[in-house]
Amino acid sequence: MTSLHQPSVETRHTPGGFLARAASLLLPALILATPLAAQWRVEGWFGEAWNARSTLTLSQEGEPDITVDADWSTRPWRPTWYYSFRIAKWSGNSAWAIEYMHHKLYLDNPPVPEVIRFRITNGVNNILAERHWRTKGWELGVGAGPALAVPVSTVRGKSLANADGVFGSSYELAGFTLMGTVARRVKLLPYTYGSFAIKATLTPLDVTIADGRGKLTNYAVHFQYGLSLQGDP
Repeated sequence: MTSLHQPSVETRHTPGGFLARAASLLLPALILATPLAAQWRVEGWFGEAWNARSTLTLSQEGEPDITVDADWSTRPWRPTWYYSFRIAKWSGNSAWAIEYMHHKLYLDNPPVPEVIRFRITNGVNNILAERHWRTKGWELGVGAGPALAVPVSTVRGKSLANADGVFGSSYELAGFTLMGTVARRVKLLPYTYGSFAIKATLTPLDVTIADGRGKLTNYAVHFQYGLSLQGDP
């Protein structure tokens, strides 16, 4: 839906309904992927992301395209948080995992007055199926999966803050993500570790704007810190 008025505050969207449906589909596959004797692990991170400059193309019906050599930031603590969590099942030195990464993008150089704002802050939601390996204390991994977005924009005086997404939510299927990671853990307590990870992601996105579409490719390097909890081996 469109409006000529720019909202003064950002609408907050909670992922509960959609994530519950996604988990109900993906968790059985994870459970069946590895032997029952394997080790479960739950991990969560906060952090920051560096986003490479990329081209943003805004297309509206009856109007010439707006092309921006876009600078992006993540702003991890406002107004919604940047975070990530993972459930993994290890067998020996390898694992299968499911990760949810809540990435965020702000356009830092909008070409005013044509574009007042463009952001995907609730956010770029990556749902990744992953494979991991452990070697010499380091953990390496790759992943891929869909990217769901909640875009917010005002282009040529027309605002959009709620898209029609999957399962009746505001989360629209906007693209996919490829991810590579390297991580290290430090033991803090029995079954509890500090976790430090660097992750690189590639995400082509095609999102809704008022009367049109916004297209970009996000190249990001994520620096994450958090906790890793594991069960008995």
